[in-house]
Amino acid sequence: MPIAVVGGGGTLTAGLLRVLTGCPVEELTPCQAVAAAEAGKRFRAVVVENFEPHDRRELSGCAAARWALAPYTDVTVVGLDDLEGRRLAAALPHRVYAYSDGRPQADLTAKNVRLWANRLEFEALTDRELTRVRVPLGDRPRLYDHLAALAGALAVGVPLETAVGLLSRGQ
Repeated sequence: MPIAVVGGGGTLTAGLLRVLTGCPVEELTPCQAVAAAEAGKRFRAVVVENFEPHDRRELSGCAAARWALAPYTDVTVVGLDDLEGRRLAAALPHRVYAYSDGRPQADLTAKNVRLWANRLEFEALTDRELTRVRVPLGDRPRLYDHLAALAGALAVGVPLETAVGLLSRGQ
């Protein structure tokens, strides 16, 4: 089964997930994700990119898609730094793999984030492991793209050391 990445399309997260997992990755807009849910399409995991600020009084398109796809996947990867991600994690605690930039209740947490001239560094902390991650900087710092991809890989069973090794080589 493929992994779904819901967002704007052509994202760094989706590209990284392809390399980290070796799985097919389908990039879906929120509308395409809801259509996939209505058609009953199943995914190995759903990773929702909800990184952009939005009006907190409304449910974003990405969040609506996340809720729509949740019954069609074994695990939904959510960011706890997003209010909507925290809501979903609370509602589906055994079907969510959560990541965060600093929240200790996440399954994967970034600690000691540093931005250097040519790379981004952080420590990836799970309940069992702590590993230093060094990734090429690219056109701009993309901490959440890297965290989402790393969390997606961990959620489908890729060992942390393997995923971090691939990320650190810039693949």
